[in-house]
Amino acid sequence: MTLDQAINRHAAEMIDLLGALVAIPSVSGRERPVTEFVAEYARRLGFAVDLWQADEEELARLGPLPPKFLPLSGRPTLVVRCPGAGGGRSLMFNAHSDVVAAPDAGSWKFGPWSGMVHEDKLHGRGACDTKGPLVSALWAMRALQSSGARLAGDVLLELIPGEEDCVGLGTLTSVARGWKCDGVVILEPTEGEPRCASRGGLRFEITSLGKSVHGTVKWLGEDAIAQTPRILQALNKLESQWNDRAADDLFSKYPVMRPITVDAIHGGEWQGMICDRCVCAGYLELLPGDDLNEWALKFQQSVLSELGDRGRFTVQIVEQYFGHRTPPSSVLCSAAAEAAGTKIWSGFNSGCEAGLRARLHQTPTLVWGPGSLAQAHAVDEYVELQQLKSVAAQFASLCSLYCR
Repeated sequence: MTLDQAINRHAAEMIDLLGALVAIPSVSGRERPVTEFVAEYARRLGFAVDLWQADEEELARLGPLPPKFLPLSGRPTLVVRCPGAGGGRSLMFNAHSDVVAAPDAGSWKFGPWSGMVHEDKLHGRGACDTKGPLVSALWAMRALQSSGARLAGDVLLELIPGEEDCVGLGTLTSVARGWKCDGVVILEPTEGEPRCASRGGLRFEITSLGKSVHGTVKWLGEDAIAQTPRILQALNKLESQWNDRAADDLFSKYPVMRPITVDAIHGGEWQGMICDRCVCAGYLELLPGDDLNEWALKFQQSVLSELGDRGRFTVQIVEQYFGHRTPPSSVLCSAAAEAAGTKIWSGFNSGCEAGLRARLHQTPTLVWGPGSLAQAHAVDEYVELQQLKSVAAQFASLCSLYCR
């Protein structure tokens, strides 16, 4: 059986699998059921399975951990292995098991956990970020198995917790376990095109301080919430100043080179009171060549300079994640270009797990998968089934080329 025949043979099975995965609401912190589901599925297919529970103490031996993340307890990591004959390069697919929340379920056309197929699209939270890409990788492994292809190198799939909560921590659980590989494909929605670079970034918290009083005598207090527009204006100004379109040709097609996004504002604890403390939290996405420590200092100093009143504001960096860049001339990129028909390379316009193994082990890394960032985290998230299938075929071809 050829690889194309094997891909077609398993189409219905894989679409059903994706629907089942989407139906499991694996919001960050509640990943165990979906990880165990995939582990059992892989066992039934005859793949080797390593399922374990990591803890923060063993990860801390590799270096300091981020100051904020959800506890790892009850959030296992999985590696599925399709062993090669020996003597070839190994390729690892990396997917995260968690998804973002879907709090306004009533606004979804089919419901966030429906896994509904409609007009050749499968709908639901995680359909493209990143359970769809996960299924494309499993589909490729299933096709390789069914076709009787005997590769020299191993094909692996790791399913890690917590990417939506704290980028890099989940992959660190696999690194601490001792899993290594010669090449990595980070499974993210890239519209079916392999990307050879990804963003690093900084997560920040900007706190404005005020003075609490009863709301009926508000003129005697200082409202911290009222300072929020000043913070947003300062961030917009800095984003414009740092929008150097010539800074990296792999990201030049995107209209914003270093996006600054505020995704949470928290202020006030008691009704009827003027707020004395308000926090604007978000992230600054950077380019692969940007030094994270230098930009952390630059961001803190620039924000405080724009706001002016240093005694009234504090700026903290609470997380940083590394970008990556793999030369298009590398063996991995050459194999991907042949498998996908890629002629022009670009970067993935987001932070993801790509920076960790690239930084720790200098592992050549791609970001690749069906679906679009325009759908990720959105109401009515979906993935196109035809793209799910075509990327699975490309993944199978990549394995055949790279692991021989």
